[in-house]
Amino acid sequence: MKKEVITLKDLFDNFIFLSQVNGKKPKTITWYKEILTPFVNSTSLEELNILTIRKYIATLKKRGLKEATIHCHIRALRTFLKFLYEEGYLEENLSQKIKSPKLPKQYPYVLSDEDIHKLIKACNKNLWEGFRNYVIIILILDTGIRLSELINLTLQDINWAKKSIFIRNGKGGKDREVYMGRTLARELNKWIKMRGFFPYEERVFITRQGYPLNKRMVDKIFQRLSEKAGIKNVRCSPHTLRHTFATNFIRNGGDVFSLQKILGHSDISTCMIYVHMGGKQIQEAMLKFSPVDRLERY
Repeated sequence: MKKEVITLKDLFDNFIFLSQVNGKKPKTITWYKEILTPFVNSTSLEELNILTIRKYIATLKKRGLKEATIHCHIRALRTFLKFLYEEGYLEENLSQKIKSPKLPKQYPYVLSDEDIHKLIKACNKNLWEGFRNYVIIILILDTGIRLSELINLTLQDINWAKKSIFIRNGKGGKDREVYMGRTLARELNKWIKMRGFFPYEERVFITRQGYPLNKRMVDKIFQRLSEKAGIKNVRCSPHTLRHTFATNFIRNGGDVFSLQKILGHSDISTCMIYVHMGGKQIQEAMLKFSPVDRLERY
């Protein structure tokens, strides 16, 4: 009986299947397919070694891909190679031998206080939709929750006694609790009363017809409001507001460990970028308000 030959393509199919079984999000699965399919199609299992991997990475560079894009390819490759090693198809863990390009440090975009005031002013709080949009903005600015968490927020998730919001199934399937300031609690309470009662829908943020907002709707709301506010120097989005919350939290004296819990990050190193951004503001303030420099003016 002829022995069945296992190809790298077969193993890749197994990798995708097990990723789905292990609960990877559809977006991640699609990312694996887009990134890794060209590599799998150009390489055989017998040829798979560190030399062929490095040659493949070199072709990415020749194609003129940015370092950040190449970094994404390498991340996906490492995950796949680790799977092959753990499943016994590779004798050594090649994922540990791949070096990622050193990426320049990039700070996330945040809104200035002036931009925030412009964005809020662009909401007509006298209108039903306008007040809803206003509350969406201050909710993200005060808690840093993700867009997906915002649109899935239900009336039962709000604890008025504690002034807290329970986030169900956050990133990584983790639950957490975030707290509201006095202003947010007051304005959110107003919105719930203005929102009205819809027995078939318990989502906090809905359309006029009583249907829940989706990501595309919220993105369009932000696009329209940023244009009305005349904000051009930075892309205005829910994620930008999340970065703005985190940066202001550190600048106002918050600690990175609390920020990690609030944002729902599993790794504290992800939050360290906001500490550096806070430090940058301190540097700018020192240059502006240096006590000795000010003495020299007299």
